[in-house]
Amino acid sequence: MPKASSKKPAPKRTIKKWGSRLGLFSLFLFVAATLAAGVYFMLLYPGMSPKPPIPQLSGQAKKKPLPQEGKPLPNRQVPLYEEPALPHQAPPIASHPKKPGGTSLSDRPLVAIVIDDMGYRQNTGKALIALDLPLSFAFLPFTPFSEELQKEAQARGRDILLHLPLEPVDPKWNPGPGALTTAMDPETMTALFQEDLREVPKAIGVSNHMGSRFTADPQAMRTLLSLVRERNLFFLDSVTATRSMAYDLARTMGIKTERRTVFLDNDQSPDKIMTQLDLLIQLAGEHGQAVGVGHPYPATVEALRRYQTQLHSRTEMVGVSRLVH
Repeated sequence: MPKASSKKPAPKRTIKKWGSRLGLFSLFLFVAATLAAGVYFMLLYPGMSPKPPIPQLSGQAKKKPLPQEGKPLPNRQVPLYEEPALPHQAPPIASHPKKPGGTSLSDRPLVAIVIDDMGYRQNTGKALIALDLPLSFAFLPFTPFSEELQKEAQARGRDILLHLPLEPVDPKWNPGPGALTTAMDPETMTALFQEDLREVPKAIGVSNHMGSRFTADPQAMRTLLSLVRERNLFFLDSVTATRSMAYDLARTMGIKTERRTVFLDNDQSPDKIMTQLDLLIQLAGEHGQAVGVGHPYPATVEALRRYQTQLHSRTEMVGVSRLVH
């Protein structure tokens, strides 16, 4: 008979110890393999990595024009629109009968178009300045492209205005940096007006950005118009409120002035803007002259490109400084 083996079976405790170590080692290998696979797929397919959710715009925000692409805008960003007041209604305007021999070089009515809110939109601003039309340009203070665009407008001999931010009736409409308010004392208003004017050093006139509350306040307007008169500037009333007294008060104070006749691009459609241009020419024919106000929107550029032949043939286009009186 063969001899029985003299080896004793391994103790159960030793078997358990090795089994435990093998399990931990297997777990380590699994975790390492999982991490390696994750890194591999992230490097190989970067587009599959999770993306942050896209912020959703409110209904109101979707209606607002977006800033022009280019340099980043400052934190104190001004919305590129006027208050939603008097969208298409032409304010009462006085007739300006032609003097003997005519006030223009022809029998055509005088028309000026002022582009407000200049300084934030670089490409559309350049496109408007480049048009074969003697447009006038009203620059907001403290804007990223203001200096560059002012130089281009000046080089083409265009009228340049300070588009002065003034207090609106509804506080939800932010007029932006440099805004004057009715609560300011004369010293504060003077200091801020001087800062704003330094931002548009070639300005030959001032127009109001927003300002439905401010232009209806006689004390605030008298203080502002005194500053305008001291610097030998004119004042263009954008008429953002039916109660605006800016035009009448400026006339009383002996300041050269005029007021907006038609807003051109509250509806940002080239066809609708051209309809407003028709209205502008009609009113100019009735009253001798008229002032249209537009904004640096792509639709406005397109409408003016398509309509410029009519503007040249049906009107005498001039800078707004020709129309103040």
